[in-house]
Amino acid sequence: MTKNQLTEEQKQAVADSVQVHKFGGSSLADAFCYRRVARIVTEYAGASDLVVVSAAGDTTNRILAIINAKAQPGDTASILLDQLESFQQGLITELLSGDLQKQLLQQSQQDFTRWRHWLAGDEDITHHAELLSYGELWSARLLSALLQKQGTRADHIDARDFLLAADAPEPAIQVEHSREKLLLRVAPHSGTRFIVTGFIARGFNGESLTLGRNGSDYSATLVGSLLDARQVTIWKDVAGVYSADPRKVERVVSLPTLDWTEAEELARLGSPVLHPRTFQPVDRQRMVISVRSSLKVENQQTRIGQFQNTQPRGKVFTSLSEVVLFKVELQDKALVKRLDELDLEPLVSWTEPENHQQYLVFHQNHLDYLTGWLDSLGAGDAITQMRGYSMVAIVGNRIQETDQFSTFKLQLSEQKVRRFALTQNGDSAVAILEQKLDNRLLNRLHSQLFNYRRSLGVLVIGRGNIGTAWLELFRQQRDRINQVMDVRVIGIANSRRLWLDYNGVELSQWADDFDRLARPYVLTELLRELPNAPYDELVVIDLTDAKPVAQLYPSLFANGLHIISANKRAGSADEALYREIRTIQHEYEREWLYNTTVGAGLPLNYAINDLRNSGDEIRSISGIFSGTMSWLFENFTKGVTFSSLVKEAKERGYSEPDPREDLSCQDLVRKLLILAREIGLKLDWQDIEVKSLVPEHLRDLPLSEFMQRLSELDKPMTAMLDEAAKDGKVPRLLASFTVSDEQRVTAQVGIEYIPEGDMLANLIPGENIFVIYTDWYSEMPLVISGPGAGKHVTAGGVQSDLNQLLSKLAVGA
Repeated sequence: MTKNQLTEEQKQAVADSVQVHKFGGSSLADAFCYRRVARIVTEYAGASDLVVVSAAGDTTNRILAIINAKAQPGDTASILLDQLESFQQGLITELLSGDLQKQLLQQSQQDFTRWRHWLAGDEDITHHAELLSYGELWSARLLSALLQKQGTRADHIDARDFLLAADAPEPAIQVEHSREKLLLRVAPHSGTRFIVTGFIARGFNGESLTLGRNGSDYSATLVGSLLDARQVTIWKDVAGVYSADPRKVERVVSLPTLDWTEAEELARLGSPVLHPRTFQPVDRQRMVISVRSSLKVENQQTRIGQFQNTQPRGKVFTSLSEVVLFKVELQDKALVKRLDELDLEPLVSWTEPENHQQYLVFHQNHLDYLTGWLDSLGAGDAITQMRGYSMVAIVGNRIQETDQFSTFKLQLSEQKVRRFALTQNGDSAVAILEQKLDNRLLNRLHSQLFNYRRSLGVLVIGRGNIGTAWLELFRQQRDRINQVMDVRVIGIANSRRLWLDYNGVELSQWADDFDRLARPYVLTELLRELPNAPYDELVVIDLTDAKPVAQLYPSLFANGLHIISANKRAGSADEALYREIRTIQHEYEREWLYNTTVGAGLPLNYAINDLRNSGDEIRSISGIFSGTMSWLFENFTKGVTFSSLVKEAKERGYSEPDPREDLSCQDLVRKLLILAREIGLKLDWQDIEVKSLVPEHLRDLPLSEFMQRLSELDKPMTAMLDEAAKDGKVPRLLASFTVSDEQRVTAQVGIEYIPEGDMLANLIPGENIFVIYTDWYSEMPLVISGPGAGKHVTAGGVQSDLNQLLSKLAVGA
C-alpha cells in the first residue's frame, strides 16, 4: 500500500469521528460574528470536525458588483475593489495579531495585487468563478487563523484541491476522485479542525467552478457524504424549521424533527431555510442534517433524518406571496416535449384537456431563467405568462389522512382558488390562489391548521436535594402537565454552572448530562438572553437559599419571567426590597408563587388566601413552623443529647446547610415575615422578638468550628428540658403573630413550655402545625398540620405551584 492510499480502517475512523458544520455569510458578517463562530466551533464541534464556510457578509455581492463595473467606463470598479480590500484587511487586523496577522495580510495583498492586474487588463481571468472563489478562500483562511490564535489546532482547505466536477449549470461531482483526495488530506490529521471553502470546485481543465445557488449548504452535505459522516450541522440565523415562517406568522411552533421526504417537499415548495440541492448527496440511512442558529446557540434545532413517521401529521404551513403561471397550448407538441425535459420541477402542474391547455406554476425566483430559456426556444404565442398568483401549502406525512387536510380545504373555500392539488408522494397539499397574500390570512390559516398550545419554558436554579426530587417528579408527570401547556425545562443551574437548551433538556439522565454539558454563567447576563427564548411564557423555579438570587427578583419580573420560589430570602427580605419586588411584580403583571417557603408542601398560603378572599379577617397565626425544629424537639427526651440530634438532622438533610439558620430562629423569622406579609401586614425583622438557641460566642464561628463545638449547647438545652418537666411540660420552639383591633402587630419566636398533652407537644417528628384564629374561627381555630420538611414533600409543593401557574396562565391566554 502506498502512502497515497488509506486503509478501510482509516476511512471508517474518519466516518465515525468526523462531523461537518457549515456557516453562511451572515454568520461571518463582521469581526464580532467571526469570534462567535470561533466560539461555536471550539465548543460545539469535535476536535477533528470539518467546517464549511461561505464568503463573509456581502463579499460575493461585492465581487459581482466589481465584475459588472469593469465592463463600464470610469473607475467605479477600482473604487469598489478598494472598499473590498479595506473590508477584508480590516477583519484581519481586528481579529489577528503578530505573525498570523502579518501572514494573512501578506496573502491578502498578493490577492488584491492580482485583482488590480486583472482590472488593468494585465492578467486574463476569463472564468468569473475564479474571482468569486476568493470570497470563500478568504473566509476559510481567516477563521482557521483565528482558531489558531485562540490555541485550537486548525488549518484551511481549498475545496478546489479535492473537489473535481464536470462543468455544467449544476456541476457534476466526480465522487470517487473527490472522496480519495479529501480523505488523504483529512485522515492523517486527527485532532485538527479543517476549515473548508464552500461554493467552489475544480473543473477538468483546472478552471474554478461554482456550485450555484445555495452552493455552500450543498458543499456541506457533499463533504459530509464524501466522508460518510453521520451528521452535518447547518448553522443559520434562524433556529431550525418552524410550523410557518415566523416573519409572517405569529405563534409558530418549532419542529424538533423532519423526515427526509417532508424536508425535501418543503424545500421544493420554496422554503427560505432549505434548498433541494442540499439533500442530493445525502446517505439517508446514515446521515442526519441539523439546522441550528448561530445567533442563539442554545435555541431549539431541527434534525432532518430517517425518522419513523407512522402517524399522519401536517407539520409545516408554507406560502409564497408571488408565483408565476405558464399556460401552454397542447397543440405545440414540440414545446410540450421540451417542457417535459426541463431540468426544473414546477411547484404544481395540471392539464385541462377540454381547453387543450397545460398549466405549470413556478417560484418567482425562477422567472428570469425561464424567460430566457423560453426566448431561446422561440415559443411565441404557444406559451403565456400569467401573474398575480400566490401559493399556500401544508406539508407533512400522509397529509390527506389528517384532519388538517380537511380543515385546509374548508378554509380555502372562502378564497379564490385557481388549483388545489395533492402532490404525488402525498406529503403536501398545495393551493394556487388568484390573489395576493396578507399576513392576516396566513395567521388565520395557521391557527386553524395547528391546535396551538401555549408554551412555558422553565429554568431551574438549584440542583440539590429538592431540585433533584422535583426534576424527577416533573419527568413523571410531564405528559399530564403538557395537556395544559407545552412545558419544557430549558435550563438547570447551580451557583456556578448552567446547562441551557431551548429544545428542552433531556431529564432521563440529567445529572450526568449536566456534568458534561453545563458551562460557567452569570445570572445577570443570562437575564438579557432569556427573554429571547422561543416560549410564550417563562418561569424561574428558585430552589436555592441564596440571597443574591432573591435580590434579582425585580430584574426577573422586569424581564418578563414568572417565579416559583422555595427560597425564603425574597419573601422575608428587608421591607424596602420586599416592596420593590412586589411593585415590579405588579407593574409587569407577573406571577410569584411561594407556597413551599412556609410549610413545605402544606396548602397554607392557599388556605390563607381563600379565607381573605371570602371576607374573613385573620387575627393570629401561631405554631411550630419548622420541620427541622419539630423533629429536633420531638426527639429531644431525657438521655438524648441535643448536639447529637443536630448532627443527625444535618446528615439527613433536615436542617439548613448551616444548622444555625434553624437554631438561631432566623429561618422561623423568615417564615413568620412571609405569612404576615401574605395577609398584608407591614412587618420587618426588627419588629419580631427573637430568642435564639445559639449562644453569642458561637454565632460568628466558621461552620466547621461551630459543628466541632456543638456539644456546648447540651448543658443549657438539658437544663431547659428538666425545668419544663417539673410542671409536666415540654419545650417547643414556637412562632406567632397577633393582630389587634387597632391593627397593631406583635410577633415573637422562641421556646415555650407546652403541657405534655397539648397537640403542639405531640407532633410526629418533622411535622408542622399552624393554628389560625380569624373572625370566623375565633372560638375553635383552623388547624393545618402535616410534614413540614423533606425533599419529596417540598418538590410536591413546587409542583403544586407550577400547576397553579399553569391555571393562571390558561385563564389569561
